[in-house]
Amino acid sequence: MDERRQERQKSSGEKRGIPRLLSWGSLSLFAVMILSACGPSGEKPYTTLSPASETADDIHSLYKLVFWLSLIVFVGVQFALVYLSLRYRRKKSDTKRPPQVHGNKRLELLWTIIPAVVLLVLLVPTLNILFDQDARANEGSLQVDVYGKQWWWEFDLGEDTVQGGQDLDVTTANEIVIPVGRNTVFNLYSNNVIHSFWIPQLSGKLDVIPGHVNSISITPTETGTFYGECAEFCGAQHAWMRFKITVVEEDEFYAWVNNWRTSPAISAQEQPEGSSVIQAPQKFSVCLSCHTYNGAENANALSGIDAFSTYGPDLTMLVCRETFAAGMMEMTHENLVQWLMDPDSIKPGNYMGTMIGPGKAVELTQAEAEEMADFLFSMVPEGGCTTADGWNTTDTAATPAVESTPVSTEATPAA
Repeated sequence: MDERRQERQKSSGEKRGIPRLLSWGSLSLFAVMILSACGPSGEKPYTTLSPASETADDIHSLYKLVFWLSLIVFVGVQFALVYLSLRYRRKKSDTKRPPQVHGNKRLELLWTIIPAVVLLVLLVPTLNILFDQDARANEGSLQVDVYGKQWWWEFDLGEDTVQGGQDLDVTTANEIVIPVGRNTVFNLYSNNVIHSFWIPQLSGKLDVIPGHVNSISITPTETGTFYGECAEFCGAQHAWMRFKITVVEEDEFYAWVNNWRTSPAISAQEQPEGSSVIQAPQKFSVCLSCHTYNGAENANALSGIDAFSTYGPDLTMLVCRETFAAGMMEMTHENLVQWLMDPDSIKPGNYMGTMIGPGKAVELTQAEAEEMADFLFSMVPEGGCTTADGWNTTDTAATPAVESTPVSTEATPAA
């Protein structure tokens, strides 16, 4: 008698637990949906829900297909769960053990065929998008070579079909400008470890693999600033391996290219009277061991540091960038001085921090760091840098070329 009473109590508790569990599950799902929608879109630079290129739009359409199919499956499973839980629950009058079912071929075939159909529906558009994107990567009108370093990104603007196939010969770091409506192909390289190139609003993720070149096509459909990052763990500063892509109109893009090409080059000689460029500090040769600047050759013979000039980012138009250290610090004079004096304390593990800083091969005083920062801030294009209010394209040394006129290739030679 006691065993039967305990069994009824247990059955009753299970029946009460079913709706309670379903209730908590529904509330949790609702809370997640509400929280995911919080905050203005401008504060979500890494969202995948606001595509701004043909590539991202294709991926977004696939997301939506997966979402609706998943929703159908979810609703169907929840309905079946509730129906079976209520339809076959144990009644008070039941005193015998229900018949045991050890198999049902019809059901087994059904729940094998349905998932297969769902996966097939997903497979076909996925393959179409993959093949389309691969075809676009072979038909780009602007080529950009991307090098994943530890821990920053190098961008080399190369062949431009609008300019008759000439090489734009622009090398920058972590921040790049591309034209809207143009099919830009990013060729991904790495000479260290595996990285992953990802701009959520412009493209999907693509691995950057040593010894292998992967290419991704991006055709922006709107102007603006879009943020990317490394999406594959690559070392100590993986979280600070970010970059920014600015999409502008074509004439503004070529103005930026010409600004880069006509920015003042390094000179260790005294500048003409009235020049806005100050004399390069004596220790600037240390920088040229690992960096280059608008055509300047590396100077490891002068600094005593055994390195290549591609170890560090190109310093041309450095102060025209909004950030440095791969998006880690805002470009201000104070921050640049702090970085020059002890980069390892800001971004531990970076190569520059192993050579420069307190107790390292090269140690800068406060005065020397400020002098070097002053010099870098004086090296700006004749037309000035861009501003927060828009692009400053006035007084540029070369007229922006759009169609037939080649981009001006002459730049002030480096001393």
